[in-house]
Amino acid sequence: MYLSKVQRNISTFGLGLIALSTAAALSACSDSEKMAGGGPSGTDAGNAITAQLVSAGKPAAQVTVRLTETESINPDSAYIASTDSKGVITFENIADGEYIFEAVMGDKALQKEVLVKGEDVDLGKDSLTKTVSISGSVQEQSGKVMVRGMAHEAEVVDGKFTLDSLPAGPLSLVFIPSNKKNDTSSTYLKVVAGETSTVSTFAEESRALLLDDFQDSNYQNRFMPAQFYEGGWWYFDYSEENVTPKFITDDGWHRFTLVTEKDGNIVAHVEATFGETLKDSSSGEKLWPWATVGIELGKSDKTLCNDISSVDTVAFRVRGMGAFKFGVIDETQKSGNQNIAQRKFNLSENWERVLVPLADILKDGFSYTCVNQLVWDFEVSANERTVDFWLDDIELIGGKRLSIWKR
Repeated sequence: MYLSKVQRNISTFGLGLIALSTAAALSACSDSEKMAGGGPSGTDAGNAITAQLVSAGKPAAQVTVRLTETESINPDSAYIASTDSKGVITFENIADGEYIFEAVMGDKALQKEVLVKGEDVDLGKDSLTKTVSISGSVQEQSGKVMVRGMAHEAEVVDGKFTLDSLPAGPLSLVFIPSNKKNDTSSTYLKVVAGETSTVSTFAEESRALLLDDFQDSNYQNRFMPAQFYEGGWWYFDYSEENVTPKFITDDGWHRFTLVTEKDGNIVAHVEATFGETLKDSSSGEKLWPWATVGIELGKSDKTLCNDISSVDTVAFRVRGMGAFKFGVIDETQKSGNQNIAQRKFNLSENWERVLVPLADILKDGFSYTCVNQLVWDFEVSANERTVDFWLDDIELIGGKRLSIWKR
């Protein structure tokens, strides 16, 4: 049932985005710059972080490195130090916490995640790689875009901006509008060394990890940008032999209906009527009717999946008629074992917010370290053969962005 995009006609729509609370965004900021050094390592006074940087196989000497709390959007909150003639750098007296270690030298750069927890950290030897550039647009005309946990920012002019000399890897961008009455907004993407990326999917920072709310009505969610692996799509898949779907189709692709409610909120809707079980004329195998709504978080390649083990709960709003099974797919598993977590829910005519604690539904022997899809499999009864399915506001609660994106 769970086929790759090239193996099926996929209905794609909606946006997938990651939005962050403003309070959390600002909580890690401090008022002044911090210089490295000044205290013994491995004590209550702080811990030491060491690393060696190389470029083209040679020590990267006299490179300025910044160590910034992951959630900070205040560049003055960083610890700052420089590498010696051998490319070695040491930060001392570092408080426990999560940091981004960033080095930039000309057209090369490096970022690493650092978790400091009661002991010294040795990051070993690592190479600087080609920097990246990001161009984008926001809905407002003026303001500035900053990179969370790093010392990069760009002015927004006529709704557009460009960020240069960024290190490759996961980046969290925050837009701060000139009009202070408006909320900050954010987006999240992963950039490849030496490449230029574009982004226009900023969303108000009102939720921790909003996967999709369908407000921009496009084909791709914001969670996994398509330019990196041609994924991140919503789809509707079904048995064409014995299921009759209700959707809009205009170009050969399956389309969901996107419904704009009276208050302007946009929701997803699809309906499917199940026929009888058939028998394949050549093989004699039974053809069971089935239909699935799904969202791609990766592909079957282990390097193109997401580690959502830090996520506590998946939440979403649903209404309709019939029932469904919410599931989590790991396509790296053997056929028949790919649905690693599942729970059944009945639909009602009124909107309900469903909370799915992931730890409670995980099957024995599996983990959430390589997730490719979230799915909503339709279920019918003997008396009712139609599922009327409405979906909105899919959220990942409790997850850590950098942990999810570390692949």
